[in-house]
Amino acid sequence: METLTPLVAFSLWKHLASAWIRRDIERRFEYFGTVSGVNLYPVKGLGATRVQSALCGPLGFEVKGVRDRFIMVVDKETGVGQYMRHFPKMAFITTRVEDDVIALEAPGMDTLLLPHTPDPKNQQIICEIHASRLVTRDFGDEAARWVGKYLNDDKLRLVYYLESNNRLTMDSGNNRDSNIRVSPEDKIPFSCASSYLLANERTLEELAKLTPEPVHMDNFRPSIIIDGAAPFLEDTWTQIRIGDSLVFRCQESCKRCAVVNINPNTAERSKQNEPLKTMKRFKEAYSGVPLSFGVYAAAERGGEVRVGDPVWVLK
Repeated sequence: METLTPLVAFSLWKHLASAWIRRDIERRFEYFGTVSGVNLYPVKGLGATRVQSALCGPLGFEVKGVRDRFIMVVDKETGVGQYMRHFPKMAFITTRVEDDVIALEAPGMDTLLLPHTPDPKNQQIICEIHASRLVTRDFGDEAARWVGKYLNDDKLRLVYYLESNNRLTMDSGNNRDSNIRVSPEDKIPFSCASSYLLANERTLEELAKLTPEPVHMDNFRPSIIIDGAAPFLEDTWTQIRIGDSLVFRCQESCKRCAVVNINPNTAERSKQNEPLKTMKRFKEAYSGVPLSFGVYAAAERGGEVRVGDPVWVLK
């Protein structure tokens, strides 16, 4: 019986801690909705891998040991990262995360199986992304041939981000004077400006009513999709909690570039500059941050995010 005492005490402590967290959330935070989607992007610029849950850390999601946006296509001659703005066909490449490999599939191509990380003996390549020069590890010739064949460019390589780069959000050059809450310690891999992008389904619905062309959530490539109570409020968020453990500091609204004009289902660029054209007057009309959709965020307290988790916004 003596061995049961610590177990009972731990169970009681766990119950009381959970109850305290719930009371603290209810006191300081307001319920907003639930997580309706979790998207992993193992390779920057490719289509989303939809998952039911993911671990959240300082550098983004991790699923089965695969990190979010730790892999990128680069031009081996210039070292510059290549994404959908350079090759819209990237929208057709899908990724599947398995226990030991990442499977890349594309129309008319055999499946490419990548290890989660490249061989440490592979060559290092200096690459550039948004004015940051980074040391990366090459995935080898087979991966390069596959990407080069599909995108019709034999100068392309697949590379892996090395954490020794210590790339900071502030290095991205993407910070704006709108509603910035960025810490000098916020770190990112190959992401544009932040490790997480949160998007609100209600805001998408309002935008879709105004655009002359169909617009999808995939146009905006969010990490976490929220089935929220009302549109536009994400521009005002400073902190949110997801479930009982996750805490995100909202850094700034995400101002969008012309990549959102690429239809994720057809890989075609909009001839009418949509939805970007509508977004300018759309956000201004509702006193939001112009041309923005979604909000960048940093994980201040990590843990696991799951589809269906409740979302609470700081009052």
